[in-house]
Amino acid sequence: MAYAARVKVRSEEIVALGETLKILTADESRDLFDKTISLVQLSSSEQKSAEAERLQAESRLSERAMQRIAEVARRHHNWALVSLAVRVRLDKFTKVKEVMDKMLAELQKQQKEEYAKWEFCKKSIDETEDSIKEGENTKEDLDEKHTDLVNTIETLSTSIDELKKEVTDMEVSLKKAGEDRKEENELFQTSVSDQRVAINILQKAQTRLKAFYEQKSLVQMHTASRQVPGAAAPPPPASPKDYEKSAAAGGVLQLIAKIITDAEVTEKELEKDEQKSQEDYSAFVVSTKESIEADSAAIEEKESQKASAESQKAETEEAQLANKVELEKLGELLKAHHLDCDFVLKFFDLRQKSRAEEMDAIKDAKAILSGANFGK
Repeated sequence: MAYAARVKVRSEEIVALGETLKILTADESRDLFDKTISLVQLSSSEQKSAEAERLQAESRLSERAMQRIAEVARRHHNWALVSLAVRVRLDKFTKVKEVMDKMLAELQKQQKEEYAKWEFCKKSIDETEDSIKEGENTKEDLDEKHTDLVNTIETLSTSIDELKKEVTDMEVSLKKAGEDRKEENELFQTSVSDQRVAINILQKAQTRLKAFYEQKSLVQMHTASRQVPGAAAPPPPASPKDYEKSAAAGGVLQLIAKIITDAEVTEKELEKDEQKSQEDYSAFVVSTKESIEADSAAIEEKESQKASAESQKAETEEAQLANKVELEKLGELLKAHHLDCDFVLKFFDLRQKSRAEEMDAIKDAKAILSGANFGK
């Protein structure tokens, strides 16, 4: 907006000066100037005719110099050249040449400064854009690193939770196995005790039966030994009851003995099963404790890795924040460079060419005033 306003004001000034230049270079103005010069020549009629010719020559040179500058001034709408064209026509040569030298020096200075500005703008914008590109690459790297760390932390957290659950489950299993082992051992103790009690009872019964049948046999043997010699043999027993009772005694004792043997075998089997169960339980306890220790070590290691990843994540987030601030600053700097430099960069070649033509016009005008012909 400010640039447009400035251009508008300058255009209006150039139009006004152009109209002024047109007025000064019109035929009527020239006639007036010629008359003025003629009056000067008449008032100094006593001077030599060479002086009059010099004045006329200066007038022609001024006219040519003015036209040369005015041509470039109209083409480039240069207020300073319009003003210089007017001064060429009205001021004395010496004074005009001094103005030309100053203006030429100023234009050369502007040309040099604008070139330096152009170089500075290109370098500044390129460096800022390179910094922004580098910052954007850094941003991508940091974003990728942050994502990786977040995923790593999530994976480690899941793994830690699973390991803790495994440890908890194994501890529960270990406790349950201990309780089951205790119950099994109590059942074993009860069963063995029952077997031993049964064996003891059976052994007592066996002993009692043996004592009974042994006593019965002794009584029979004693009765037989008391018979009178030579006497007739006693008649056979009236009934075989005593013999049947004696015969059954062997079967009962055998049965009791078999039951005692079975009970003893059962006791040994119970002891064997108890020993096997105890060995299995002991192996399970050792294996489970080793697994718990391994999982606990893995949990500790993964928690350490997680802590390290969280620390790196915090550092990465700080770097991301700093990178964001830096990119914002670089973005503002780039905007400032463009505001300051876009006009120079866009119109540099045109302005350099125009200013060079303006300097050439001043040099030509100065040469004309110094007597150069330029084909005219």
